[in-house]
Amino acid sequence: MKQAIHAAQAPDGPEAGEPSLTARIRDRYGDLSPMERQLADVILACPGELSGYSATELAGRAGVSKMTVSRLVRRLGYAGFEAARLAARRGGDWGSPLFLLPPGGPAPTSATASSEVADGDPAPLDAHFRRSAEALAATARQTDPAMLARAARALADARRIWVCGARNSAFLAGYARWQFIQVRGEVHQLAASGETMAETLADLAAGNLGSGNLASGDLLFLVGIRRRPPAIVRLLRIAGERGIPTILIADSHSVLEAPPPPLTFRCETRSLAALDTHVAALAVIHALAAELIPLTGEAGRARIRAIEDLHDRLGEL
Repeated sequence: MKQAIHAAQAPDGPEAGEPSLTARIRDRYGDLSPMERQLADVILACPGELSGYSATELAGRAGVSKMTVSRLVRRLGYAGFEAARLAARRGGDWGSPLFLLPPGGPAPTSATASSEVADGDPAPLDAHFRRSAEALAATARQTDPAMLARAARALADARRIWVCGARNSAFLAGYARWQFIQVRGEVHQLAASGETMAETLADLAAGNLGSGNLASGDLLFLVGIRRRPPAIVRLLRIAGERGIPTILIADSHSVLEAPPPPLTFRCETRSLAALDTHVAALAVIHALAAELIPLTGEAGRARIRAIEDLHDRLGEL
C-alpha cells in the first residue's frame, strides 16, 4: 500500500551534490537489460510514485521480479531500494512537478489534500481554493508580526533596495518592487537584463540591520521559493558574508542550502496540483508593503501624488 510522505528532507536540487533519480536512469539507460528498461520506463513515467511503493509493489506494477528492482537500484548507484525511495521523496519535497505528478492527473501533496482527493483524481475547483486559504492561514500562523514590522522598517530606512528572484520567484520579486516603488524610490532589480549579478553586487554597501538605521546602506530583498537555482543560493551566501542586510521570502518546507538571514519569512506553497501555489508569498509581500506605507510618512504621500500627477499628464491610465 502507498505510504504518505510529508516530512521535509534535504533538497535533491542543484546544491545536493549528486545526480537526481531520473538523471541516473537516463545516464545508464543504454546499459540496462530489457527487463530493467521496462522497470525504468515505469519509474520515468512517474518518478514521484516510487517513494510510496515497496519493492514488491513496484515490481508488480512494472511486471518484473523483485530481483529486477534490486538490480536496477544498485546499477543506479543506490545502496538499496530504500535509498532510491528517499531520492524520489527528495524530488517531491524539492518541488519538481515530475515527482509530484502521477498518471491521470495531479496528486495531493499534503495530509489535508490526501484526505480530500482520491489518488489520481483531479481536485474539484473549490478544493483548490480551500487549499489556497489553508496556505494563507498556515503562513499567517508562522509569521511573527514583530519581525514583519522590523522588515518594513528596514525597507523604509535602506538607502537602496535591490530585489532578486529566479524562475517563479522572479515574478514575486517583480511584484515586490512594484509595490515598494509606490511609496519610496531607489528600488532596483538586481542583475537587470544583460547584466551579471557581480556587476551590481560589487556596488552594494552594507548597513547595520541591528542599529535600526540603514539610511547609508543597501538592502537585498530576495525571493527564493523551492527549486532555487545555484546562483540564488550563492547570492544568499555572499550577501551574508558581506554583511548586506537581507529579507528572504522562502517556502516553509524545503531545507535552505545557506544560512537564513534574521528576516526570513517562510510561506506555505504546497498545493493539490503538481505546481506550487504562491498566494501566501504574495500575501506576505503585500503585508510588508502595507506596513511600509505609513513608515514613509509625508515623503511617501508626496511620491504617490507625484506618480498620479504624471499618470494624468502622460495619459498612461
